[in-house]
Amino acid sequence: MDGSDEAQQRPSSPENAGTARAVATTARSGIADPVWCVHGHFDSDRRADRRHQGEPVVMRLALADVVDRGDQWPHPDRWVPAALVIRLTQRLDEIHPALTLYRDPTATDSWVRCTPGEAEHLADLLGRAAALAEAPLPTERALKGPFWQDTACPSWCASLHQPEDAYEDRTHFGDLPSAAGATLIDLLLETAAEGRPEQLEVSVAQHYRSTTARVHVSKSEQAELRLTPAEARTLAAHLLTLVQTAGIPVDTTWPRKPIEDVTVGGAPAFPCPHRLPWCIGHTKAEITEYRQLGNHLLHSGPITSVPFITSGSPGSIDITISSLTDRAQPFAYLQLLGGDGGAELDVTTIDQTIAALQFTRKFILEAQPGS
Repeated sequence: MDGSDEAQQRPSSPENAGTARAVATTARSGIADPVWCVHGHFDSDRRADRRHQGEPVVMRLALADVVDRGDQWPHPDRWVPAALVIRLTQRLDEIHPALTLYRDPTATDSWVRCTPGEAEHLADLLGRAAALAEAPLPTERALKGPFWQDTACPSWCASLHQPEDAYEDRTHFGDLPSAAGATLIDLLLETAAEGRPEQLEVSVAQHYRSTTARVHVSKSEQAELRLTPAEARTLAAHLLTLVQTAGIPVDTTWPRKPIEDVTVGGAPAFPCPHRLPWCIGHTKAEITEYRQLGNHLLHSGPITSVPFITSGSPGSIDITISSLTDRAQPFAYLQLLGGDGGAELDVTTIDQTIAALQFTRKFILEAQPGS
């Protein structure tokens, strides 16, 4: 849904804004929510929904095929770009959070579920593999090798190339050096198979006619994930960031009940799961729909209002800021209320409008993540 269209469906008032800002300081003891949880919790939640869940990190994959959602979708929407989705999850009865990886943006079942320690180990292996994959290729001719091999193998290649290798099998392949530590990661949160734990392994591969090596992540020698060296470093950075986030202490003060005397579209408003102090809140339906991967949540809150009179009819220019969860920067939304359909502005009202917009601009810049 377009942000501006949805903003029109979310009327608000300065009184609502004051109440919403007060939510950030309202204490309700006895509830321990991780600050990274954006799942939202309700008394009517099904057992399967009683969990903490963080904001998804979506990473495009250049080497993976697009995802086919089936012929029930119209042609333009049938295929979606391949992406790896990573998010923090924690069941309410679990002591520590886990990092959950999905191999495509439409998946409901996870590919890998690992502890923060395992994720940190994987990030280290990805960085080491990327360094090998980015190393300059040999330029000297191969002294030994089959007829199709024109240059020497990379230093990390452990393949025994044969003349009868099929074209697609003419690949340099190598595991990471074991001297720097274990190169296999036992996945403690996964179900063991035949007495052996599920494992992650990181390796490097390069077809003999390719200009760049690839980083492969395999789960128990199956379900391989192929990454460019840059993607491997990006994934490592995401994992380390989430590991750090997982260690932030829980918050026992964030309320779960509806905000008193505040509604959105006529329905009770609940506190913003992203803990944005300027957000007016969200309905239960908005929060539960946002739980599904691919859906977005619109945050909005009133900033200021400029009154005017046109042909004897009072009106106002109401300014709110809004932000969609897939956008890094909030945006301003101006709504004309009252009057005769237009706004008659004298010099004073023009100055007030300019001042209001400058204030809104400053507010948006300060509301950006990392500001």
